[in-house]
Amino acid sequence: MNDENTGAGAVVGATAGAVAEYPLDAPAIEPATPPLPEPDAGRVAMRPLETLSNVELAVTVELGRTRLLMKDLLSLRPGSVVELDRHVGSPVDVYVNSTLLAHGEVVVVDDELGVRITAIDSGTDETQGA
Repeated sequence: MNDENTGAGAVVGATAGAVAEYPLDAPAIEPATPPLPEPDAGRVAMRPLETLSNVELAVTVELGRTRLLMKDLLSLRPGSVVELDRHVGSPVDVYVNSTLLAHGEVVVVDDELGVRITAIDSGTDETQGA
């Protein structure tokens, strides 16, 4: 075996398991870039709301609220009346996943209760002043 250097940066006569060195002036190896997606492959990203159309959400309609002492809560029986903080004809609140979404009025539809939406909540608190 010949142990002489035959070129700049090259190792000749290396034993098994040794790492071969490449010339210093060799071009750098660039990592492979992933192929660009097909135009149709981005269809899901272009219509995000359409992909969520079958997601089920919890909707709650709040008629009113009240606070009770524990002794009053324990005394509730069938026929007891719990007074709420709303007047007759006041709008009810519609929540979606615990977030206020709208206001509406209670209606009867084929012997079942429903809510007619009268206003969509803007998400801003009108009680805050300047």
